Amino acid sequence: MRFQVLGPMTASVALPSAAQPRRLLAVLLARAGQYVGRDTLVDELWPDGAPSSAAAIVQVTVSKLRKTLSPGLGAAEAGQRLRSGPRGYALAVEPGELDADDFLTLLSSGADDRAQRRRALERALACWRGDAFADVAGGPLLEAHKLWLEDRRSAALLQLVELELADGDGRAVVERLDPVVAARPADERFAARLASALGAVGRRESALEVLRRTRRALWEEAGVWPGDDLVAVYRRIAGTDWTTPGPPAQLPPAVPDFTGRAAELADIGRALRGPGPVVLHGAAGAGKSALAVQAAWRARRRFPDGQLTASLRGPDGAPAAPANVLTGFLRLLGATPAELADRAGLTGLWRSYTADRRVLVLLEDVTNEAQVRALLPSGPGCATLVTARRELPGLCGARPIPVARLSTEDAWALLAAIAGEERLRAEPEATQRLLGHCAGLALAVRIAGVKLAARPHQRVADLAARLADDRRRLDELTTGDLGVRAAVTSALRERPAPDRYLLRLLAAFAGPVPDWCAAALLDRPLDEARDRLDTLAGAHLLDRQEAARGGSWAGEERRGPLGAQAPALTGTHWAVAPFARLVLTEGVPPETDGIALRRACEVTLALAEHARGRPPTGSPKPDPVALRQVAADPAAWAAEETAHVAAAARLAGAHGWHDLTERLADACTALAGTPWLGHAARAVSVLGLAAARRRQDPHAEAEKLYNLGSVHLQHGHARQARNYFVMAENRFRQLDDPQGTGAVLTARADVDLDSGDARAAEAALLEALDLLRECGDRHGQAAAAAQLGSLAEDVGDVRRAVESFEVSMLLAQECDDGRGHDHAAKRYADVLRRHGGCDQAADLLTGALGGAVRTRERHWEAHVLRSLGDLHTEAGELGDGERCLTRSLALFEQIGHRHAAAYTHRSLAELRRRAGDPAGARWHLRVAMGVFRELRDRRGAGYTLLSLGRTHAGEGAGPEAARLLRTSAGLFEELGFPLWELRALRELTAVTSESPARDRAREVLTKIRT
Repeated sequence: MRFQVLGPMTASVALPSAAQPRRLLAVLLARAGQYVGRDTLVDELWPDGAPSSAAAIVQVTVSKLRKTLSPGLGAAEAGQRLRSGPRGYALAVEPGELDADDFLTLLSSGADDRAQRRRALERALACWRGDAFADVAGGPLLEAHKLWLEDRRSAALLQLVELELADGDGRAVVERLDPVVAARPADERFAARLASALGAVGRRESALEVLRRTRRALWEEAGVWPGDDLVAVYRRIAGTDWTTPGPPAQLPPAVPDFTGRAAELADIGRALRGPGPVVLHGAAGAGKSALAVQAAWRARRRFPDGQLTASLRGPDGAPAAPANVLTGFLRLLGATPAELADRAGLTGLWRSYTADRRVLVLLEDVTNEAQVRALLPSGPGCATLVTARRELPGLCGARPIPVARLSTEDAWALLAAIAGEERLRAEPEATQRLLGHCAGLALAVRIAGVKLAARPHQRVADLAARLADDRRRLDELTTGDLGVRAAVTSALRERPAPDRYLLRLLAAFAGPVPDWCAAALLDRPLDEARDRLDTLAGAHLLDRQEAARGGSWAGEERRGPLGAQAPALTGTHWAVAPFARLVLTEGVPPETDGIALRRACEVTLALAEHARGRPPTGSPKPDPVALRQVAADPAAWAAEETAHVAAAARLAGAHGWHDLTERLADACTALAGTPWLGHAARAVSVLGLAAARRRQDPHAEAEKLYNLGSVHLQHGHARQARNYFVMAENRFRQLDDPQGTGAVLTARADVDLDSGDARAAEAALLEALDLLRECGDRHGQAAAAAQLGSLAEDVGDVRRAVESFEVSMLLAQECDDGRGHDHAAKRYADVLRRHGGCDQAADLLTGALGGAVRTRERHWEAHVLRSLGDLHTEAGELGDGERCLTRSLALFEQIGHRHAAAYTHRSLAELRRRAGDPAGARWHLRVAMGVFRELRDRRGAGYTLLSLGRTHAGEGAGPEAARLLRTSAGLFEELGFPLWELRALRELTAVTSESPARDRAREVLTKIRT
């Protein structure tokens, strides 16, 4: 009988096809002539766990196998091959019946004679038809036997090819080992012999490719480099050393405190699997290199043939020559000196060396596309990662990934990684200020962190304060060889002189500049200017701020001076990158800058006058496209561009162009309307006043003083507002200007009333009405009458309040002033609501709200919504009230009108109290009281104390409620507001039995006329 196991298991008799008998036979053949225990057989047949009937199944399987191997013989009869015994079962195999025995016998024969030994090894290997027991899956015993046989086979093959190499029979070795190495590329022993044979028959490139493939397989399968034997073979065949123990690994060390950039890392990881180069582009100091190195380390295992790195900017800042970089790369990949001597053929050699490799190439500080094209590897398994200061749009198939400024969270994390989290948590507000001065630039954040780490006792607030000064910031953001100024200066030097000139002009405005202004600076058409701006934005030296529908600007909400969202797109705005602006404004500007800047300011003024309906004459003429935008929607243009008009006014003032400064300030004030709460409001008003004084124009000076008073009043600064109003009043009286005097008196009355001087307020309003009536200013009379109506209610004369408001609305109607009518109607509605006229109040407020929406006065819309919310609350319609008040608060907060928002908080507190939420009411009241105390608004404080008293009374806290209500009543008494004092006293008598409160209430009641 004949058994074969060096390949699929066969025998000279038909073997069972079932898996278990074949597995049992395989185990017995692996231990031919030896007894194999029943437990061992159970483990082999069921390596994952045997069933309870396993022993019985083994007996049945053995019985079936006996019938196959020894047909007609009983278990104990002579000649039975499958014998049983106390130690298990054994299969009798005679010499010459098992091919594995033949293989082992031949393996040990012919030891003395070289030729015989070679023939014996050839015959031994010929016994093999495939892998041992190729079609039988076994347990641990059989698998171990398979491995032993395979090891013996490998040893025989190794001996044979060494004999063939010694005999000079390289072709035989190549034929024998080619399929073996293809199947097992990580086996260094066979790869070394195959490479030697290929080298011996003159196939040098094939030999080197075998060695490279083995090096790659070793890295992929085990993460190791080739051993000394393989390195020696490479040295012998290539004529040069492998420069490293394995493929070149040139990646710089990753930054240990790298933080954030999760989205960018994910994008880079995906992009590196594609064929095109990946371009990380961003501003100087944005952290491109740190991100690229981090991404490269994460992906390096996918590139076993090496990772190559080069900077394409020389020490002097000039671009590096690609040929020099190629020479270095090829030398690392094993190119010989002879190959590298042909400078003209380097590109072709590079493509040849990378055609079948998987190499990652990291190219840093790239300045142009040509540099990258020359260094792109040709193999589909290669990848190229590029860092540049612009997108490199001419690079075919490139995947650009912008490296934007760090988010606040990522900047905080980076600063904490360097300076320590606990230190930042101890000064959170100072840390936020410091990060704001770093503007999201990774280099700036890193330098700030290094400075804090080097001075552990320094407060974060101290460094934040030094960075707050624009003139010192670049000096502060320098440490060692790191400096923001140097990085930004290098980026600016890469741009041609005309681009730097344009950037310097844009930087002079210290904020976003519309594209039409850039066209005026260049004195070129708008389309040409936009192309220039796009180029600079692509180089990350300009930030593009595109308005979307509703006024959303580049990640933040762009608001008009009235707090309204910009309703329509009128243009694109461009802001010089923060640190680029600081660098550009350090030097003394040339005279040509002044010419261009004045031209841009004059164009700004011309467009502003168009928006006001006062087209100017003269030159320069604005771009026709910009003029059409203004004409299409003047209100939208004003909402978007008032901030730029303010910047132009500041710029004109800095250059001493007084007439232009004053006209720009006037235009700014007119476009902004009331209230103007932007950060530039006071600065522009002061500039206008200074220009008017320099021109010695007393009337203009009076108007500017009035404007400054209005600005301070809107910001809640009553004392400063009154001072400016008094100065304005004096100027107008000296000029014998009744209209101007009346307008100032009307405004001053508001301040007097809030300060508790109701008599002075009434006297001012009565005089204002006389003066305005004298000069025929019905618009001014309407405003003064409405103001008088509010005052009359405050002092308890409700009848007079109603009469004044009726007169105000009639006057407004006569002069076709819908806005004045709506303003009076809103204030009149508040009076009616408090005195039982809710239906009429609702009609008036509905009309006023429609007018505010039509005129896009979001500030006034917020005031009307607050009154509507109060009306719904008092009617018990709490859902409608909350919707109105929440919208009102949101609008005030968007505008930045903290004073008005505090009154809405007080209204929301009343709503929460009525809804049974005293905790919510107290929260809103605490917010309101904080603002009123800061602005010294005693009227608002009185309202808030009244609401707090009501809230505590509703919770049963009588003593605290009484204290608050008593304080509220006292404030209203000091202010001279009997109606509000009476309301507080009535609430007080409800929670206390104090007779003085009741007596005072009766006394106050006599002062009120209804």
